[in-house]
This record gives sequence, C-alpha cells and structure tokens, in this order.
Amino acid sequence: MGTFGEYIKSAVSSIRTNKGRSFLTMLGIIIGIAAVLTVLIIGDGMKATVNSEMDSIGATTISISLDTTKTDKTVTRQQLREIESNIPNIYGISPSMSGWGTVNGRKGTADLYITGGSESLVEQGSVKMLHGRYFSKSDVEDDKKVIVLSQTSANYIFGYEEVVGETFEVDCYGLTGEFTVVGVREDNTMDKAYAMYGGDNIILMAEAPFTGLGDVMEYDLDDFINSFTIYLDSENKDEVLSKARSVVENILGLRGENAVKVSAGSGFDQTTETILNIITSVIAIIAAISLLVGGIGVMNIMTVSVTERTREIGIRKSLGARTSSILTQFLAEAAILTFTGGLIGMALGMTISFIICKVVEFSFIVKPELVVLVVAVSTGIGLFFGIYPAKRAAKLDPIEALRTE
Repeated sequence: MGTFGEYIKSAVSSIRTNKGRSFLTMLGIIIGIAAVLTVLIIGDGMKATVNSEMDSIGATTISISLDTTKTDKTVTRQQLREIESNIPNIYGISPSMSGWGTVNGRKGTADLYITGGSESLVEQGSVKMLHGRYFSKSDVEDDKKVIVLSQTSANYIFGYEEVVGETFEVDCYGLTGEFTVVGVREDNTMDKAYAMYGGDNIILMAEAPFTGLGDVMEYDLDDFINSFTIYLDSENKDEVLSKARSVVENILGLRGENAVKVSAGSGFDQTTETILNIITSVIAIIAAISLLVGGIGVMNIMTVSVTERTREIGIRKSLGARTSSILTQFLAEAAILTFTGGLIGMALGMTISFIICKVVEFSFIVKPELVVLVVAVSTGIGLFFGIYPAKRAAKLDPIEALRTE
C-alpha cells in the first residue's frame, strides 16, 4: 500500500509541476463528460416532462367498438352499466357521443362542440373545476340537460365566468335544447387549440351527460351506441385488456363472432417514449465522440510527456526502478488526470443542464447511477488511452534515455 501511495504522490507531483499541460490534458475529458452528461440529463428531463404532460391528458384508456360489418347490435344503457360492473379495477366507462351546435352569446354567435358521456368523462383529463361541479351519475341516469363549460365558453356565451345555474339554448342541427350550467372548468390545451383554429368563427367546448345530449338530438340511446371508452389506471391496463373483450362479448351475446374490437389508448405514450429514447441516444452517441477525442488527447499529451521526461525515466531506471513501477506511475498520472477531469466535467454538465432545464421548463433529474458511470468512464478512458505512453515509458532503455538532452 505504501508503494502504491508513492506512485500516486509522484503522479500528483508531476501533474502539479506541469499545470498547463495537465489542464490541456483534462480539457478534452471535461468537455466530453460535460457534453454527454448534459445531453443525458436534459433527455431524462424531457422524457419526464413529456410523460407528465401525457399523464395530464387523463387516465389510460381502452376503446371498445363493435364491428358494424359483423353485427348490427348496439350497446344499451343497461348493458353499459353491466359491463362497467363486471370489469374490475377501472374508474368507469363512457359511451362515445358528440354533437355540434350553435349558440348565441354576449359576444356573438359561435359553434359549440359538446362531448357527451357518462360521469366518468371527467377522467379524460386533469379537469380543474373553477366553479360548480362536474355532472354526476344521477345527472346521467335522470337524463338531465346539464352542461360543463370551459372558461372560454362561459366568457363568450355570458360575458363572465361564474355562470353556474345559468341556462342557454343550443341549436343542434335544427333541434333546440336548453342546458343548465352546473360547472365551469379551466381551459385545457384542446380548448385553446379549438379557439385558435376557429379564427374569427370561434369554436367553444363543453361536456354534457350523453343521455341529456341524446334527448336533445332525439337519439334512441338503446339503438345508437356502438362504441365506448374504459378509463383506468395504467397499472391495471394488462388485466383489464385481458378481460374486457370476453365481458363485452358475453353481455352482448357476441361470443365467437369476432365483432368486438379492443384498442389500448396508451400506445401513443409508448411510441412517444420510444421516440424520445432514440433521440436522446443518438445525441448522446454524437456527444460521446468528444470523449473519444478527449481520450486521444490524453494519449498524445502523455506521449509528449514521456518524450520530455526521457532523461528522468533513464535516471530512475538506472537507480533500480522497475519497469512495472514506471508503468504504474504513468497509468496513475493518466487516471488521476481523467478522474479529475471527469469530476469537473460532471459539475459543469450538471450546471449547464440545470440552467437549460430551468429555461425550457423541463424536469431536472440526475440519476445516481449516471454520476457513478460518468466517473467510471472518465477514469477508464485515462487508463485505456494511458496504456500506450505508459508502456513506451516503461520500455525505455536506461542508457539511451540518459543520453537524451
């Protein structure tokens, strides 16, 4: 242990004696490690931010639809409740229904897009109620013509936001219905997008019980619904997927007809995750090239160091220094330089990535295993690229070395 300590002391002394050369040796490693770490941290932050945004869209969904080319059956209201009660670990199910209408508001006439569904429709996004409440199960079962408006819709129709209890008429394809506002929710991304898409003809958004909307549009709800959505936690997706088809087929009497189509709404999440992983990996590989350049720089400058210290090496070998001792000292010097460069690069990379993540509003995530890997890689680069100059120094002939001026 004492001998190894001497090697380290000698290596540190050599580094201190040649500060400028040592810094240049570390510079390539510092830049390489900082670049790779910055890319990986920003990549992890980007994935976390995107996943968070995806989660804000709402619960995981599974869509169920009937193939109209194989069956003319539809799903009745009673069958919807039976399906919901027979599939465990779900938030609920909601039939797929929507309707366009026009509404005369304080700010003019506008198109109103109404999404009809059950009370489980609240699970489709991170709904934040500003006033009132979302429509309830009893509203659905009692066919009430109640409605939840977005902020933009409330302000456009009534001229102000707190409109719970107010009523207004909607003209749906020539059929007029009066709805009572039970709640106003915060605008989401879709509300803003539709408002911008409409230009001068603004498009407003709202949700209502499918029973009340169906009544206004004069639908026979027991002969209309052929698709619905299941809302659930992502952890239960596989279990629900394995049971959903058989439950629906049994309740609708469609076993063996292959008429029930099931699709999981989380496929987009998985695709997004895959794309982000590929992007991060490609950029990290490009950044890692700078590490290779840094390693070559270590080898070049260490080789120059061997040339400059040829006479010193000759004196040491003539005084009895073993070849392994010379080899170990130069390897220790390379390892210390790259280890130190790795630490500095790690600090620089974390600082840069922190600033960038704050500016672009990404999550700042540093994985402990990533830090350990960075230190290990930087030290490994020093050992790998330090082997050639170290071997060259160790194999010098002491007599020839002493002749060097």
